[in-house]
Amino acid sequence: MSLRLSLINDILDVSAIEAGQLKLDEGALDLHAIADSCLQLVSGRAQKGHVRVVNAVDISTPQLWADERRLKQIALNLLSNAVKFTPDGGVVQIAVHTTSEGEMALAVSDTGIGMTEEDLMKAMTPFGQVDGGLDRKNEGTGLGLPLTQGLVELHGGRLTFDSTPGKGTTISAVFPKKRVIDLSVNSP
Repeated sequence: MSLRLSLINDILDVSAIEAGQLKLDEGALDLHAIADSCLQLVSGRAQKGHVRVVNAVDISTPQLWADERRLKQIALNLLSNAVKFTPDGGVVQIAVHTTSEGEMALAVSDTGIGMTEEDLMKAMTPFGQVDGGLDRKNEGTGLGLPLTQGLVELHGGRLTFDSTPGKGTTISAVFPKKRVIDLSVNSP
């Protein structure tokens, strides 16, 4: 997809979320399969940048009640940013864990450049881009994280950030407990 078309689609999605017009098409999702699918889509860019990508989502992870297209959009935005801001020889990993409150967190971690609080505030502003000093810094629309946050919130969740300049970043999309499907209990 061209950068121009991607920008238009992102603007439309952000506008629809802000207007309360984006509707979810929900179902039970296999997070290991979602992670595999998304990693395949970013693997070319990762190989060009000599970045190793890892699917650390356990195959036995409970399913999540969510919109598949939007969950993939969330994961792809997080993975694309992680690959873009990870220098040669770095690692990007996607994993899932359950919080102490029973929520499910889809976490993307990297060994990249990291962000300061100021960088994070800028990255969360529509069209805000952090200058990472890497050759790949000019790619993107500056809408990835704001859109991702809107999509996670639409699912009743939140984004969390853990970042240290020079060490890397972990961004987690945390979904409420009611969206976690425990197959042993038969629930959505």
